[in-house]
Amino acid sequence: MSATLSTDDLPLAELMCARLDGEVYPLGACWCPIDEIDGTAVRAASLAPLLPRHAVIERFSAAWVYTLVPEPTPHEFCVDLGARTHLSPSPRMRLREVVCPESDTVAIGDVRVTTPLRTVIDLARWAPPECSDIVPVLLALLRFGGHTDTDLARRRCEAKSVPHRNLALHRLAAVQALLHSS
Repeated sequence: MSATLSTDDLPLAELMCARLDGEVYPLGACWCPIDEIDGTAVRAASLAPLLPRHAVIERFSAAWVYTLVPEPTPHEFCVDLGARTHLSPSPRMRLREVVCPESDTVAIGDVRVTTPLRTVIDLARWAPPECSDIVPVLLALLRFGGHTDTDLARRRCEAKSVPHRNLALHRLAAVQALLHSS
């Protein structure tokens, strides 16, 4: 049996009955057999039905794939500026066009996800100001990616042309302070 099931595999009624019988649990846009362990690969695969062509899982959805935050609503995806993907509006997902080189993504199964470092940079720049718990998330992402400091992220945010540069640098300074204190 596959790690994830969708309505392409079984009718929704059967998936709902299987959930009531305790045979599957919902995850992302899919259902997983109850003995499937919730982890990075399964989470990435569970978003595949939502992904438009050439899309990459990003921001809070990428942090969720890395098992560091609760599942966001809506899920966040991006496509490279040249992709020009059109999508019908959906309450389950948000899509934006960005410059996202291949080096900023990693393949997890059949889907692409922004790297932990790129996810740190995006969240430091774009997380809503009311998101008061973003610093621990950034710290967890850096550690998940094997980084011991914020130098790479800070350097990529220092250019004058980077939107929300000051906010990102402020948040990264707070993360660096946490790294030094631990």
